[in-house]
Amino acid sequence: MSTLFLQTDLFKTVNIINYTDSLLDDVKQNTPNFLMIGSSVFARTEIYEIVDSILKIDPKIKIIIVGQNYEVHVIRKLFSKGIRSYLDQDSNYEEFLKCVQTLHQGNVYICESAKEQMISFLSNDNKKYTRCNKEPITKREMEVLKLVCDGLSSKDIGDKLFISVNTVETHRKRILMKLNVKNTVGVVKYALENNIFED
Repeated sequence: MSTLFLQTDLFKTVNIINYTDSLLDDVKQNTPNFLMIGSSVFARTEIYEIVDSILKIDPKIKIIIVGQNYEVHVIRKLFSKGIRSYLDQDSNYEEFLKCVQTLHQGNVYICESAKEQMISFLSNDNKKYTRCNKEPITKREMEVLKLVCDGLSSKDIGDKLFISVNTVETHRKRILMKLNVKNTVGVVKYALENNIFED
């Protein structure tokens, strides 16, 4: 895998570490832009602690968790702790590259298989959401919200929905206002923490 990473223009160096102490020492000495943590190396409860420790060292590190097809509540907890991306262990290399490119743009990324679990509300009437909010998100805002969670830029969302970038930005601002959050990360965290994404 590390050989494949180095074949792209995205990484200058790739370090592989298998022990928590070594990982934390390396992060302190050589703070990475990206850090991918695999669940096959560390136990789930240990991953929670590692994420906390790493982000105390530098909260700007973009953490990618590769999980063993974690359930929605586990993914939600990881995002609440500050990770920027979640991939399942069966995610392919192309999806990993898409993930890194999305993080480079300052967005969060959730793999397709996990996202399918979490966005089932889009096929429902969203009654659960409207009951707990005075001003519900409209159908169009839900479409924009889904694409934001996909990591798409405003331009890409506009192209996909056949609306202008200005209209997309208006929808994004209204979503931020309705959810009372400050940015895209806040939107995803809110959606995860408030069960808008359901399994």
